[in-house]
Amino acid sequence: MWVSCSRVRFSGRPLVSSSTGSSADTPLWRGLPAEYVGKIDLDQADDADINNLLRGMTDIDRGHSYLAYADYRFAGVLFDRLVATREHTDGYVVDGFADAATRIAQLRTMTRHQAEVLLDEAITLRDRLPKVLECLGDGVITQRQARTIITGTALVDGQDYAPLVDAQIAERLRAGSYSAQRLRDMVDRIIFRQDPDAVRERRKDALDRRGVWLDNRRDGTAELSAIMSAENARIAFANIEAVAARVCEHDGRTKNQRLSDAEFALLSGSDFTCECGRDDCPSTAATLDLDLDLDLDLDLDGDSGSGCAGGGAGPVGSTAVVAVASKVVIHVVADEATRAGRADNPGFMDGHGVIDGAHVRELAARPDARIAHLIPPGTPMNPDGTFTVPGSLPSDPYRPTTALDTFIRIRHGYCSEPGCGKSAWECDGEHVGEYDHDNPAAGGQTTSDNMNPKCRPWHLLKTFGEWLDLQWRDAAGRLRTQSVTPEGLVIDGEAETLEDLFPGLRRMRYTATPQAPPTDMSEHLERLTRTRGRTANKHARRRAERKRNHKRNNEGPPPPF
Repeated sequence: MWVSCSRVRFSGRPLVSSSTGSSADTPLWRGLPAEYVGKIDLDQADDADINNLLRGMTDIDRGHSYLAYADYRFAGVLFDRLVATREHTDGYVVDGFADAATRIAQLRTMTRHQAEVLLDEAITLRDRLPKVLECLGDGVITQRQARTIITGTALVDGQDYAPLVDAQIAERLRAGSYSAQRLRDMVDRIIFRQDPDAVRERRKDALDRRGVWLDNRRDGTAELSAIMSAENARIAFANIEAVAARVCEHDGRTKNQRLSDAEFALLSGSDFTCECGRDDCPSTAATLDLDLDLDLDLDLDGDSGSGCAGGGAGPVGSTAVVAVASKVVIHVVADEATRAGRADNPGFMDGHGVIDGAHVRELAARPDARIAHLIPPGTPMNPDGTFTVPGSLPSDPYRPTTALDTFIRIRHGYCSEPGCGKSAWECDGEHVGEYDHDNPAAGGQTTSDNMNPKCRPWHLLKTFGEWLDLQWRDAAGRLRTQSVTPEGLVIDGEAETLEDLFPGLRRMRYTATPQAPPTDMSEHLERLTRTRGRTANKHARRRAERKRNHKRNNEGPPPPF
């Protein structure tokens, strides 16, 4: 006789239940102490203040991480019992691995492939990334982030330096938070510096697998996909976006639908027209002229640099489409020594991530590349090895120079908002400490340490809302950022910037011009009054709040207000 219990059937065997042996009616998780969820009694959560609710959600994230950690530990024990101890396999279907995966799959009503992935991840974390696994158990990272690290470190499997990579990644994970893009870049940075030859071989193998595929799907649709070099893919997608954008506001298609139609028009040479159906539509069919060139900006002495790839070598395609002139720009960061072949340090391609030195030289050798230095050749070096250049325009100390604007985008790589992965080159350059136009001596200065890139939503929230952001250098010289909610909850920013990939960026100083007020404005904070108008008062409150936060942090010098 078969009896069902919590989806698991048994017959003449010990009872196994998905409720870990307890009665299915026992609310195990509903009895969880409030200390595990921000010390909030869920029955009274409606009365909790916002900061405690947010702290409770952070505790819940740590709980998810610990449960994933326990899941991987259990899966590892199953592997040892059912796979590792077998002296032989019984074939593809009934070998030990399949046997273990089948147990998990049936218990959780998941596919066998999903169960096999769980086992693979568990063994990878336990045997190749044990310190990363402990970060998961401590709630430092999420399961999604652990999977990103597993994928990114596949190259080190079986290598002598694998324990070193595991230790370095775990150390950086415990330094602060990471968006998905910065986590990927951090892992790649560590691996590239351990074995650039292996990375170069991996890229060659990846390029050898480039191609185009057609996959028929349901309901009369099909999927066209292609693999190509990162720069070519970005150029192609930018061209598709440029064509798709040239319709009027009354076109009824979604953005993705327009992208699909624009791609077909480019590939087939057919017309791409607006579908508004209006006689007075301003969009008319014309010839598409797409330009492409590549710029590579580099530093003075090979320690750090920046680069831009984008349009200019002349027409690369022509078809009857909505009128547009597109100039595709891809930003590439690299050092001079790597470009010249004297070193093999990794570079950075905007929109893609870390690239190897050979890839940097390939991009720099393109006929459409423009080479420019971040610090102009001939700039005198300070006695401490730094370089100092003006950060603002002499005629307008509020406006950053082109060099400073470029520098902050290179330094951050992405938006400075915690968790945001938008490219810094698509963000607004913004003063962290507000610049006081009425009384510049009381406002934030236009310097490299008082500016960072912000995506438009984050910029607007800070400008018109009650949000704050903080930026300063700690005692070790590392750039630190924080955001502060309107309720005063302090949220740590990303643990790394591109200074970690290009340490030479820390040697560059973009300061206020002589006509501008001095950088350190802390003496003026004590004189601020609340008699100057709403905007000025809001800025005064923000400056005071920043000062209190930095006193609380108690590390490094105060920010350049």
